[in-house]
Amino acid sequence: MGGDCVQRKGIQLEAHQALQRLIDLTKKQIDALHANDQQRLTALDKELELAFGEKERCFGALWQHMRDHGC
Repeated sequence: MGGDCVQRKGIQLEAHQALQRLIDLTKKQIDALHANDQQRLTALDKELELAFGEKERCFGALWQHMRDHGC
């Protein structure tokens, strides 16, 4: 049933994108750490915190959709 749900697929895509953003930001943060770029590291850390919040919202929406619709 869940494989055909367009709404769930949309939420899953958003969750996937949020996770990918976490990966991308983490890689950039690792590069900044290796470059000893404190300013960039701090800026990326703030972005990473916001991105993690977005990931949490996406997963919350996914879990809620699954509870509400059984898919």
